[in-house]
Amino acid sequence: MSFLVAIDIGAGQSTKVALCLTPHEIIREGEFPVDRYGGGWNSYCTGLIATVDRLVAEAGLARDGLEGIGIATAGILSRDGSFLLVHNIPFLQGHNLCTCLGSYYGVPVAIDNDANAGGLAEWSVLQVELLYWVFGGGWGGAWISREGEVQYPATDWSGDDSELHPTAEPGYSIGLEKIMLRQVFLEVGASFERFEFHLREEYGQDLSHLAGPGGDPDSLRAEMILSGPGRLRLFRAVVGDDDFYTRFLDFDEVAGLDNPGEAGKYISKLSSMRVEAAVNADRLYGKILAHATRTMVKRAVADGLTPGVPICLGGKPSYALPYFGPSTQRFLGKFGLMNYLRPSVIDERGLNANVVGAGVLARKAAQTGAAELSRALPAAGSPHRSW
Repeated sequence: MSFLVAIDIGAGQSTKVALCLTPHEIIREGEFPVDRYGGGWNSYCTGLIATVDRLVAEAGLARDGLEGIGIATAGILSRDGSFLLVHNIPFLQGHNLCTCLGSYYGVPVAIDNDANAGGLAEWSVLQVELLYWVFGGGWGGAWISREGEVQYPATDWSGDDSELHPTAEPGYSIGLEKIMLRQVFLEVGASFERFEFHLREEYGQDLSHLAGPGGDPDSLRAEMILSGPGRLRLFRAVVGDDDFYTRFLDFDEVAGLDNPGEAGKYISKLSSMRVEAAVNADRLYGKILAHATRTMVKRAVADGLTPGVPICLGGKPSYALPYFGPSTQRFLGKFGLMNYLRPSVIDERGLNANVVGAGVLARKAAQTGAAELSRALPAAGSPHRSW
């Protein structure tokens, strides 16, 4: 039986591995936990291959049925598929996992950034041109063409912010003007200066987080606000010294607001109960997101994006779309933008977007490899030399 291997190298606790009949039909899943990585390239590759081989054996599959491998990874890649910048797993940098797995299994291997993979997963269902955003510790994204190709990927990045396309790394490359931020903060009775004060407390002497792309002192990188931690920062700036909101949470939930990884669900709970501080924080988040979207779409349309394409949202912070989405949508309309925000179709199906996207990459690799092989072979019945 033919199958694909989908690999998701996350920034978290493990590398996920799935055996798929198609990108959406997973027949076996497993994990290669971070505590078994071994701290080096060779040990990582050995452990990952052992995980794949174990799953193949458990599924009762023959290894010669493997058609292709797809890899979704955090970080930035070189054009040849090698790791260029991987903060969470630094020993991967400079190495090429496609070459490693391809030589071992003898099949085509494709790799891409996890946001691009997530975008390809959405495209595999919708089959339309789209923008894909994933909110987590930052704000990642992808522009996928109608044909299913990633546009303006952030490969071979030299470190110059101006090289990044806003659809590829929106949180890092889009600057929010501080004069605009001060105004929109005031509209909900919040202080942008308080927000900056909290940033200084959070990052200490590293003042680079108070500047925008290219070190611009008059702007702020969008992901400082438009991300999971950013939503919590907004909430703190709106709340100030008022602790009225604590009446609506139990002790553990109040304590959870100090953890950026947990705080989102408690802010959403407060918004659902119409607690003013949370409602205002989400309205502010939505309005700022609309401003950032206008910057992105203006540039992308100039580069060929079809106006009004859907924007699919992934990542846990996107679960708050019912709370910040109406504000975003309202201001997009005021800006004359017809794009609409929608939840991830992959999330709605209970699937992992990165794993499905890796499956799409595996299928593309298999199809490309088969096409190249057919071009290399003589046509049936044609004269050829026996070697």
